[in-house]
Amino acid sequence: MPPRCQVGEGIVVVMDVGPGVRAGVDKTFYSQSKKCLTNILQRKMFAEKCRDQVGIVLFGTNDTNNNLASNDQYRHITVLRELQTVDWEVITEVDQLPYGKSSGDWLDALVVAMDLLHDPDGGRFTSKKIVLLTDFSGEFSDDQTSKIIAGLKNQGIELNVIGPDIMDDDDDDAEDSDEDNPGPSTGVNSARNGKIQVAQNWNGKPKSAVQLAGEALVTRVVAEVDGIICSFDEAIPQLIFFQKNSSNSAPWNTLLEIGPDFQIAITGRIKVKHSTAPSWKKMHAHKESAVITNETSYHRYDDAQTVVNEEDVIPGYKYGTTLVPFSDEDAQMKYKSNSPRSLSILGFTRSSTVSHQRRAGDQVLVITAREGDEAAAVAFSSLIQALQELDMVAVTRRIYNNNYNPVMGALFPDITAKYECLIWIPLPFQEEVRMYTFPSLQRLTENLNDNEIQAMDDLISSMDLSCQEEDGEEELAPTGVLNPQLQHYFNTLTDRALHPHDPIPPPAPHVLNILETPECVCEARDKVVPSLKTHFPTKKLIKKTKRDNKDLFASNDGDESTKKAKLDVNDSMSASDLTRPLVTHVTSATPVQDFLALLGGEAPNFNLICKQLGEVVLQLVDGLGGGGTNAAVVAKVIDCLTSFRQESCSIDPSTYNKFISSLKEVVMTMSLHELWNRVKESGLGMINKEENARSIVGSDEAEEFLKLEQQSQQPVAPPPAENDDVEDLLDDL
Repeated sequence: MPPRCQVGEGIVVVMDVGPGVRAGVDKTFYSQSKKCLTNILQRKMFAEKCRDQVGIVLFGTNDTNNNLASNDQYRHITVLRELQTVDWEVITEVDQLPYGKSSGDWLDALVVAMDLLHDPDGGRFTSKKIVLLTDFSGEFSDDQTSKIIAGLKNQGIELNVIGPDIMDDDDDDAEDSDEDNPGPSTGVNSARNGKIQVAQNWNGKPKSAVQLAGEALVTRVVAEVDGIICSFDEAIPQLIFFQKNSSNSAPWNTLLEIGPDFQIAITGRIKVKHSTAPSWKKMHAHKESAVITNETSYHRYDDAQTVVNEEDVIPGYKYGTTLVPFSDEDAQMKYKSNSPRSLSILGFTRSSTVSHQRRAGDQVLVITAREGDEAAAVAFSSLIQALQELDMVAVTRRIYNNNYNPVMGALFPDITAKYECLIWIPLPFQEEVRMYTFPSLQRLTENLNDNEIQAMDDLISSMDLSCQEEDGEEELAPTGVLNPQLQHYFNTLTDRALHPHDPIPPPAPHVLNILETPECVCEARDKVVPSLKTHFPTKKLIKKTKRDNKDLFASNDGDESTKKAKLDVNDSMSASDLTRPLVTHVTSATPVQDFLALLGGEAPNFNLICKQLGEVVLQLVDGLGGGGTNAAVVAKVIDCLTSFRQESCSIDPSTYNKFISSLKEVVMTMSLHELWNRVKESGLGMINKEENARSIVGSDEAEEFLKLEQQSQQPVAPPPAENDDVEDLLDDL
């Protein structure tokens, strides 16, 4: 059985296509009207679950095509589109809209539009609207004005007029002015402040007497039916963006379980949800009541697109470049809750423990007591009040429906003068939490003086979006900023449907302007820029580049430019540096260079890099053997510890302190007294509080740490005359 067709709003757009609206070269009234009409159709086309029906009436056409035409009545008026849901066909017709060479009566066009909206039973539309697009430059007959006003009122039709700037901007300055009076029919407004003001048309020319009379008449009609009059400058910015129809979410009825014996009947509704592009898998045809059937076929990814039988296909997932099949046996291993929808409270905690970065998921629910259940309302209100007074939140386990995975979440109390409810926000599991380590800025901020700190505070204050507007409205508020991705997505679909062979256009300027920095923020920012330039001057760093291959063996001592170039060459540069591979981890060959290179990379993981350097140091120490007399290895260990300690002192002193403690245990176990003496001489002990305030090690404790306990030692045999294999290996490195 096909679905029952639902009703929506009925809209008829009446547009002037006569020669008067096209009397221009660049931006004509006709082009602006066409843009408005296209935007109206696009908004209805892409609106989610839109049931509205749109009709189009053109006046000023060469021919006449309407049900009311007879003899000399309703001439040069064409019904381009009967009332029906918007599809690509009507958008294509509007894109190829024909010109008209005759002048039509806009009042007669309103009567034709009213005839299209005629609904004797009152069940065809939820509301009715006529949108009039004209500059009133054509002749008209006003003998039926009273009947038209009465008809609009009786049928409950709203009249919106989009066109020239009808209202006089100077009316606000006059104390005793009539807003409904656009001016005399001579086209000249009354003198104000000794100046004669002439009403301007959309093309910059003075308005004719016919236009002024038409504007005066339509102003009276709109006032009688409580309609709207706006110019293109006011209408187009509101029509060029696509917005989804606001609709209430379906209620999610379940029980709030507090322990095994206490339950409250509740209802959840989606308050905020991640916005995504709509799916086009199911779209109705010209008849909304038509039954939609899905047909699925499977093809090989080859030139012939070979058809594959459905029974020969199993689902699979991509793990990197590997395809992992997912059979029916694997599906049986999936988690099954085997429990109906539920919301269980696992415990309570302070609201401060659930920080903003712990709030996850793609939707937020509003939880209220079940409608009509008085006992549930009383119990639920008590729970909300208790959470509010104790500053607590409830940690919950939510199952949306049977065989759905459980989701952790937190219930936050929300109490206002008009309502009280609980806000449910998802929380991540431990496996979903990602820890990111970033270098500390403490070493930079500690060296700033008071003036520099004040300059940075002023910059932060100037970029505050919450206090820029005088009316208290926040700039770039999340509830008012549209998604530029969706806007460009709908624009691209429309352009591809109208021009299938043209390349995809770039994002429109109004889409790019969505996330532009507000002008008031830029003005406030520019006021503090001179102070920032004074306290934080910048200079261009010229990075030293490696010598070209042609300069490796060149020699020209007499050339001054060559001598100057030699002064800029890094003496530590060698031919092997030119072929050194990209550093991905710390190696025992060049541990210090690798360590510093990784720290200078993009978003370095300090703990991981220090762990790699520590492993290399322990490998080198383990190769020393008894006594630790290999000077080359000891020097490399000291260099590693020096770099390790220097970087940890400015970033995280605990990392180095933990490692040097473990290294001391190894030294004591292997009796590497000579190595530890070098550590003491180089001052490579623990980082104390005086060196970094984040350290928990005092000065006395750090000094005591460098003392090595004397242990009984067995006499060590003298080293062999020749170097051992480990020394040979290190020399090769």
